[in-house]
Amino acid sequence: MGLESETEWRGLLPVGGPSQGIKGADIASAAGVIASPTNYLHVISGVLAITLIPLPYEGFAGTIAIRPTGIFTGATGGVATSVNKPIGLAFTSVVGKILFLTYDPVSALWYPSYTA
Repeated sequence: MGLESETEWRGLLPVGGPSQGIKGADIASAAGVIASPTNYLHVISGVLAITLIPLPYEGFAGTIAIRPTGIFTGATGGVATSVNKPIGLAFTSVVGKILFLTYDPVSALWYPSYTA
C-alpha cells in the first residue's frame, strides 16, 4: 500500500523539522485548550488543567514533547473539534520530566507517556 495523497505523506512529517527547529516557543497552560504546538518540543508553564490540544497540522499523527516548568494536569472530557483534540488518559505533569503526548488519529485522542 503506497502513500498516494499529500495528506498521507504529510502525516509522516514530524512537527517542526529543519525549517522550524526542534524547540518552539514556550506555552502557558490554559484552562481548557493550549496554544497549537508548532515544533516537536515546547516548554509548558502554569498550573491549569488542559483538556484539549490542537493538532499541529491537518492529518497529524504522532508525538510531541513537553517540558513542564509547572505542575499542570491533563484532564479527559474535552469536546473535540476539527482542530482541538481531547486528552485520552488523565495525567499530572512532573516539573522537569519530559512528557510525550502521542496523538492517535483512530481514537482522535492524545495519550501521555506517564500519568503522574
